[in-house]
Amino acid sequence: MARALGLPGGADPSEYTDVFVLHLYPYASVYLGAEGMLGAEAADRVAGFWRALHLAPPAEPDHLAALLGLYAALADREAEDGDGARRLLSRHARTALLHEHLVSWLPPYLDRLEALAPPACRAWGALLRSALWEETEVLGAPRALSAHLQAAPPLPDPRREGSHAFVAGLLAPVRCGMILTRADLARAARDLELGLRVGERKFAIAALLSQAPGAVLGWLAAEATRCAVQHDAHAGVMGPMAHFWAERAEHTARVLHDLRDSAVKDTAESEGAEVTP
Repeated sequence: MARALGLPGGADPSEYTDVFVLHLYPYASVYLGAEGMLGAEAADRVAGFWRALHLAPPAEPDHLAALLGLYAALADREAEDGDGARRLLSRHARTALLHEHLVSWLPPYLDRLEALAPPACRAWGALLRSALWEETEVLGAPRALSAHLQAAPPLPDPRREGSHAFVAGLLAPVRCGMILTRADLARAARDLELGLRVGERKFAIAALLSQAPGAVLGWLAAEATRCAVQHDAHAGVMGPMAHFWAERAEHTARVLHDLRDSAVKDTAESEGAEVTP
């Protein structure tokens, strides 16, 4: 397939595992759900879309391959159906799928794929990005937020809701406006010359914060600001959902900057107290 499309050769199994199993899980629920994890309400909402079309949801209804396959089937149905009313229904279903469950999260996801993946995976990502852009030219960009985004709570503030809720929010893209992978946390450790704890991301973030809270919070704030700029650039495809993602990232950056300033002040006061006779 890659050769037929003029793309670089396919990724080997280890590259596939590194990208799609360890870093960028290809499931809508991870990026659209408040938990930032597989399943839960976001996956149920996607499964409900399948049922609304009188189709039995597959075992993984929010997997990217399943969603793209469904989209292709709806496009084929629309093109082949001779009845105008049924064609219109297929067009409405296709548009709803594109807006609600694809462009609501794929542009930020593809940004991270482009940054992290090997050439073969990046080429497939670029092809998907091009297809999404073409489809929104045909069907139009969204005019409202998807139900996923409307239901998404903001990033918890650790000063009110505790550090555990805060770290969980940082790992839920729809809450913080950025996708933090294991590779990103490893990059933070390298940039700041800190030790990286191997394991779940929440433990890795906690370990980094315990070593140099001010520096880590500042690094994360810069990442959030960079993501906000990227999200704004997707307005032509995502419509108001691009602003939603950008606003979430900007809010996260503000919270992180405030926390960094507090951490730096606390450190200075503590060091001053230690040297005071």
